[in-house]
Amino acid sequence: MVRSFEVSRARVTFDSPMTQNPHLIIDDSIHNQDLYYATRFLAQDRFLYLSSGNREILLISQMELGRARKESRIDDIRTTADYDITGKSKRYGRETAYGLVVAELLHDEEMTRVEVPHNFPIFLADDLRRRGFEVVPVKSQVAELRRVKIEREIEQIKKAQVCCEAAMRRAVDAIRRAGIRDGALIDSEPSSGQVLTSERIRARIEHTLIDCGCESHSTIVACGRDGAEPHSMGTGTLRADESIVIDIFPRLRKERYCADMTRTVARGNPQQALIEMYEAVLDAQSAAIRMVRAGISGEDVHNVVCDLFDDRGYGKLFIHSTGHGVGLDVHEAPSVATGGEVLKAGNVITIEPGLYDPAIGGIRLEDLVVVTESGCENLTTMEKRFVV
Repeated sequence: MVRSFEVSRARVTFDSPMTQNPHLIIDDSIHNQDLYYATRFLAQDRFLYLSSGNREILLISQMELGRARKESRIDDIRTTADYDITGKSKRYGRETAYGLVVAELLHDEEMTRVEVPHNFPIFLADDLRRRGFEVVPVKSQVAELRRVKIEREIEQIKKAQVCCEAAMRRAVDAIRRAGIRDGALIDSEPSSGQVLTSERIRARIEHTLIDCGCESHSTIVACGRDGAEPHSMGTGTLRADESIVIDIFPRLRKERYCADMTRTVARGNPQQALIEMYEAVLDAQSAAIRMVRAGISGEDVHNVVCDLFDDRGYGKLFIHSTGHGVGLDVHEAPSVATGGEVLKAGNVITIEPGLYDPAIGGIRLEDLVVVTESGCENLTTMEKRFVV
């Protein structure tokens, strides 16, 4: 698929199969990244995007008109006031009125059939069908376009990754400088002397990200057995001699692109079993990164990790995929897992093998790489060191 960008206005225009049939998206673009990608208009209230051939239409509320003209990439911008949304709402109620507005727009554009994404609101689809329109759910073709990143997108992901690493360094430095008292890590910040907890480290990570222009949710700082649950955020005291899994995945507030990385560290003298797990994860990650290139499947990369863990007797402790795409969503296509797609140059993916033993804890390492024709570019520059 071909995408071109007008550099002067930072706008994307599609030349792809999705534009041949009428395609309708109605949602907010805070949560629907396909809608943001297609329009480059960020709004927390729902709005409409309609594309067909070379035509693209944005339908928004009157109050958003000025901002949409400045920020979106769509030239044909209409408002619900143009279709008398207020009058219709007084007569029929808000939801029925909105359905009437959408139907009137489609009728004006001489469209009787529209394709919609699988998450299109059911009540709107049913309403349009009652009015004689054919509404056909299809696999998101915008998501397919998003899979391969162009240079501008990669630069924004790199920007997010720089922020991510700044937050990670602050977290690891706090653990490295921590004292130890009765097996607990003690905060070394001036006049603190308090026990270092997952919550305190998470707060420093999030403050760093805010200062860097990012937002972040559900940051993981999981110590010991908490770290044996891959998505446990972690809670309470951080302890010496135990593994601490730190997983940070911020999004740039303005540009909306994400980054993702994980490091696992320990302060003190971790047991040999944890050290050997760490070495196995590091070796598996290195082998997978060497495997990445355009033309190889995500499944093949994943199998390299599985085979290495099987050979070392850890097969049952690897319980997730090797990686995933990163872009406007922190989890998007392509998948680096069983059934993973063939990789293309311009894919941005994570490589994040991990081992999880409920008895002693977890180990995970995650780097963010850009797939190239001959290999990959690793966007993650921070060192990997277990004992700090």
